[in-house]
Amino acid sequence: MAVRIAGALVLVVVVAVFGAGCGGGKLGAKALQQESASLRSLAAEGALLAEDAASGKTTAIYTREHAADLVQAASQAEASLKTAKTAPLLERKLRRLVVIAAQVRGDLERLGGASRDEERALGRGLQAAADESQRIGEGLK
Repeated sequence: MAVRIAGALVLVVVVAVFGAGCGGGKLGAKALQQESASLRSLAAEGALLAEDAASGKTTAIYTREHAADLVQAASQAEASLKTAKTAPLLERKLRRLVVIAAQVRGDLERLGGASRDEERALGRGLQAAADESQRIGEGLK
């Protein structure tokens, strides 16, 4: 129950950050760094869920429901990043974050009904997305 509440709290924070950060104005380096950190957090949480599911630490129902919550946040992140504008110098990083957000959303969509082997592969993919998001964010400092 505590894990479910913590997951819901992370979902609310991620949606709030993405919603606030992409209101139609141009994103500066700091705002883009915050978007990157939020995406990293979302991907890392998905990776942990996939690892727990693959090792039998969660039930199939919990995995499916929590993955659905994360899909909702990832979809919001992807939509917000797709409509965001930034300075030409930062455009490449923004576009890369859009691609990562789409990958995270897709991986999370598959996680809810994945086999153990698929859960492991999805966990690795989500962790790689988290790591790449972190590298992009660090490059914006």
